[in-house]
Amino acid sequence: MLDAAKYSLKGGGKTNWALLALLFIMPLRNIQVQYLPNLGGGLNVINILFFIAFIHSHMNGRKYEHKLGINSVLVWYILSSIVALVVGYVFLGDNASGNWNSMKDQLIPVILVFVIQRSAVDMVQWRRICIACLLPLPYCFKVVWTQYKSVAQWHYSDDLRVSGTFMDLGANEMAAYSVTLALVSLGCIIACWSEKKYRNAFLMFFMFSGLCVLYSYSRGAYVAFIMGAVVIFIRYKNTAKLILPTLVILAICIVNLPPSISERFSSIDAEEGERDASAESRFVFWEIAFNNFLKRPVVGYGYHTVRDPSINPYEMDTHNYYVKVLVERGVLGSIMFIILLKSLWSITKRNLDWRDEDNIVNGVVLGMGGAIVAMMLGNMFGDRFSHYAMITSFWAFIGLISVVELMRLEKNEVKDDL
Repeated sequence: MLDAAKYSLKGGGKTNWALLALLFIMPLRNIQVQYLPNLGGGLNVINILFFIAFIHSHMNGRKYEHKLGINSVLVWYILSSIVALVVGYVFLGDNASGNWNSMKDQLIPVILVFVIQRSAVDMVQWRRICIACLLPLPYCFKVVWTQYKSVAQWHYSDDLRVSGTFMDLGANEMAAYSVTLALVSLGCIIACWSEKKYRNAFLMFFMFSGLCVLYSYSRGAYVAFIMGAVVIFIRYKNTAKLILPTLVILAICIVNLPPSISERFSSIDAEEGERDASAESRFVFWEIAFNNFLKRPVVGYGYHTVRDPSINPYEMDTHNYYVKVLVERGVLGSIMFIILLKSLWSITKRNLDWRDEDNIVNGVVLGMGGAIVAMMLGNMFGDRFSHYAMITSFWAFIGLISVVELMRLEKNEVKDDL
């Protein structure tokens, strides 16, 4: 159990402002692409902020801790990603141009876990990092709402698939980002219900992120959010208290859903003859991918190879991250990914402690339990793991949970010494 007097009120650590700025700007792809300078060669504001944040954490933060089990898993995952990059270069040859920059961007959020561990030296810094992850939500919703109003119509159409701030990615990526933030906000609402000022703040963040999910028209995001919310309710210390208000809220929401959203949601369970072209094409890509996996099952074809015409003549993504990992990283890479997912779930399981006096900590841990399940489910409908704009907040919250675990370990060591 965390000592609230020691960790919640104690400050004094140097704030890693570059880290806070990085976490804030990450999901705002429209600002990055349109307004921030790109120096070429993969060097941009994101890289510069990351470099400054990394250096700050080493100069002013706590030392790297080997005792955290998740750290070892992350190191092995990073190494396996580098192996996949090398294998991909061998397979693609001259067509592998740009893969290094792409892999670097994919690994930045993972490395941020270590940066956050070293930067969040007390709970003041911990909360600042948490707030930096949530602050982009009002602007994200504003952009989504502005785009939605310009295309709004009664019945569903693909024109309704707005991307919000994820202008060069898409609606699905925007939805995946919003699902994580919505579930973390939901966990904090439940855990902080007795603390009015925190409850109202997280209610606001939940509304912004929840509406972004709703107006994404992403069927995968709808299913992922529902399953994540179910996990949150099950893991809450008193689930029975949530049943009645949940049923009331669901009834109100279902009755007032716009017809276009109801139509999009109802298409999830469409029969084979009723599937739209997007859903039908996934089965074709999965079959092609699996047949190629059987040809190189051990290490796969390497990073960024799944769209190569020699593998997929349609030159399209698999729209399923697990299938993509099988093709690009083989059985060994897939096992590493499964170990990573297990470690993420385990760290939320170990650190959900209702004896803890800090309800925000429990809220983040509770919400991330749901977010991990949502991410795992979302990966069945596409890549919800690679794009740094989409996944950075997810990894930042994992970093915060690892800090909580580290503080508990340090406290136990002090007790043992006494």
